[in-house]
Amino acid sequence: MARVLITTLGRNWEIVPEILGWTNPDLVDFYRHHPHRQALDDLRAAYGIEPVERVWIITTDGPDIDTALHQLRVWRDAVRADAIRFRVVRVSGIEDLSSLAECRRMREAIHQVVFRGFMEAKPEGMLVLSLTGGRKTMSSDMQAAAFFGCRALIHIVGRDDKLVKFKQLDVQDFCRPLASYLADAVTPVVVGRHARSPLMDYPESLPRPLEMCVHKALQSEAMADASWIIYRLCVDQTPLLDTLEDWFKTASNLAANHASRIIQQETSANFLALYSLPPREIQRLKETKLGVALGHHRVRSELELLRRLPKAELHCHLGGALTVEEILDVARALEEKIKKYQAILQPWLDQWKSRLETEDVALWGHAMDWKALRRPLAGVPEPIPVAAFILLFQSCPHVLEEMIYGPYLKEENFVGIGFNAYERLGDLQGSALLQCEETLRAACRILGLKARDHHVLHLEVRCSPHNYTRGSLNPRRVVEIIADELAMHGPESTILLLIGSRHKKLEELRDSVALAEELIKENGRASHMLVGFDLAGDEKALEAVKVRETFLPLMERCLHATIHAGEIADASSIWQAVYHLNAERIGHGLTLQQNPDLLERFRDRRIAVEMCPSSNYQILGFRDAHVPGSASLSVYPLFDYLQKGLRVTVNTDNPGISRTDFSKEYHRAGRLTPNGLSLWDVLLLIRNGFKAAFTEAPRRHNLLRKAENMILQVLERGFDS
Repeated sequence: MARVLITTLGRNWEIVPEILGWTNPDLVDFYRHHPHRQALDDLRAAYGIEPVERVWIITTDGPDIDTALHQLRVWRDAVRADAIRFRVVRVSGIEDLSSLAECRRMREAIHQVVFRGFMEAKPEGMLVLSLTGGRKTMSSDMQAAAFFGCRALIHIVGRDDKLVKFKQLDVQDFCRPLASYLADAVTPVVVGRHARSPLMDYPESLPRPLEMCVHKALQSEAMADASWIIYRLCVDQTPLLDTLEDWFKTASNLAANHASRIIQQETSANFLALYSLPPREIQRLKETKLGVALGHHRVRSELELLRRLPKAELHCHLGGALTVEEILDVARALEEKIKKYQAILQPWLDQWKSRLETEDVALWGHAMDWKALRRPLAGVPEPIPVAAFILLFQSCPHVLEEMIYGPYLKEENFVGIGFNAYERLGDLQGSALLQCEETLRAACRILGLKARDHHVLHLEVRCSPHNYTRGSLNPRRVVEIIADELAMHGPESTILLLIGSRHKKLEELRDSVALAEELIKENGRASHMLVGFDLAGDEKALEAVKVRETFLPLMERCLHATIHAGEIADASSIWQAVYHLNAERIGHGLTLQQNPDLLERFRDRRIAVEMCPSSNYQILGFRDAHVPGSASLSVYPLFDYLQKGLRVTVNTDNPGISRTDFSKEYHRAGRLTPNGLSLWDVLLLIRNGFKAAFTEAPRRHNLLRKAENMILQVLERGFDS
């Protein structure tokens, strides 16, 4: 592992100090007075150029070269560059590149030296190539030799109006910063960087090992500590070029064969473009684990990477979407209406203020009856009292958060709390707060913009319109408002799913189905956005088999169906959802592993499982690598499902209640997976989300291509592993 510079050299010995004056400013700060000094420093930092430790110089024979090397040696001694090892490779028998044969011999020498530098620099060193020294043909050959990969291709450009005086400088002038009047006579530039050729990832396809093609003089180094060595290289044959050319001829099938082998080894295909990546990149994706590391910096880095990735969110309840800060934002939408009822509200609010000032709110959590806030005063419609109460905490949102969550603010306590306790955490939002147009719009705007911020390309929002009609709205208007606001602020691909509740009267479920039927017959924004139906609520309150007849009208309309099943009930609930209600997706599906035959059918029919790691962990309790107290709990089934080829997706469920977001859910999935999820697994989960989306095939195809391009851009920018 070394920091290596390789350059060709003609008569102009000065090219070496010109380059080292930029790469090693501590040796000679050659560009100190350059008018663009800061830009040169920034360029060096941008390409990660560190001080060079070894310089390889490739040159020809002849008296002019003798003179140039002598002057270079004098300069080297004058600046005391003993810490840098200079290796000069003189190609014997070539003084001038005057024939094709001589050009090919020089090309062979350049490739051999660059390969030697590549071997010295890997895996974590630095290889920099100079395109400046010698003839243009030599520079061209140097660029071709970037086949092996380099951090930067450097060139030195000169100003014609100053080069005459510049060429009059002597050795001593290169031992100090350039004089001000010549400060910009020459300027280092980087013309690019090169990743090593993907061919380098298929060594088994080589006609013979590249090491065997290197001249004996370059295979080992005598006097390794010597700071100046000259090699005489007699190049009679071109074994390295011959081998590389043979390799190129067979290259066309390598990537395809490699991709085919990977796909055959997997139970589910990932984004197709990923298989065209070099094998080392694919391996890195499979080895980079998310959710394992505990350090704050590492977790933050992983979350930022996940935020940059495209996503499809399939299971998000509007009624549980808001954080405490967002609940306050939504309540502010009613400030004018609150003023209208201020006289009636004030005595009631004063009582709450007094209690807040004199009592310990930390003790309120379990005792607080949040639903009693909805209609505490005659003549004040919903949701004005709730909003007015919430706004008491504008200056202290942390107090409201403590009231709602209490001990659950500590992650080690927010595990396995049960369905009822979890639902209670949402009693101050959802149907408590979203009872008028202002608050509905505010909540949808917040949700839509948050999805965009996390690069959610496809968002499916589910809601129960009948739950938001205790104010002045009817169910149809509720859907119209939600559709209108999400269309303005949500991702370009945003759809709605209506919810029918199991735990209410069957007649109310019929009303929800009738509303869906009514809307899909129309031709408005709401009807276009409404594409599916969900049966939610306590699975044990009403089995799927008992609502089949109620669901038949939706099936006849070919409306998409997703059913909450296998969250708190056994696998028979999942079976009923699939075989009686024709579910295309299952919400949660945690108990599917109880029925191996049904699991196999899921895989065959590509029925998707909408898993929600945070809410599953918080309601039922699973082992989390970041919560030591959860070590005795059962293992979350997500990774097992993934390995068995199920179309598993990751979703937020109730992001506000669960204190999560669209990116944190993938991180939580990694935390709940023994040894973490690989980045390759995460990308597969993301692809599953788009494949399972309730949208028409052309849009799904476009979403997949857009997501694929975004992923490649993220990978190109790099990530920590």
